[in-house]
Amino acid sequence: MNPGAALAAALLVCAAAAGCSESAKEAPMTQQPPPGASRAPPPRVPPVFIAGVRYAQVAGDPEVDGQVGGMLAAFDGSSRELWRLKVYVNARRPGLEGDAQDVWFRSMRAEGGKLLIENERGERFEVDTATRRVVGQPAPAADPKSDIDPISGQPRIRKPG
Repeated sequence: MNPGAALAAALLVCAAAAGCSESAKEAPMTQQPPPGASRAPPPRVPPVFIAGVRYAQVAGDPEVDGQVGGMLAAFDGSSRELWRLKVYVNARRPGLEGDAQDVWFRSMRAEGGKLLIENERGERFEVDTATRRVVGQPAPAADPKSDIDPISGQPRIRKPG
């Protein structure tokens, strides 16, 4: 291809691109841009191994599990799910954005045959892996260090008294 033809082809491509971008600028916007994230992603909590079984936080299915956050699953060596447990209730309130209401594990560790789990609200739970049950009542969360909720970013609601 001679230099003149190459230049003409390049100009034709540029003109076509400019024409496309001009028509795109003139077209009215029919859709709103997607909304931004309403909360930070869940904390990364590494799985815990006890006697060859891997225990990990999983996202629940609202239709099956009734909630998204607060779910624990046990997996065998081939990553097949053995069982799933609701560690704490994390119901969503209608009319509010769902993912902003989900409460995830903040930490998880093994102690003997039990798992000690703390959630984003600071509540602590003990799971007996042999019986697949949450044992005892959750330890109360420590008083917050801030009047702003770390999950929603909204001011905390204080109970009178």
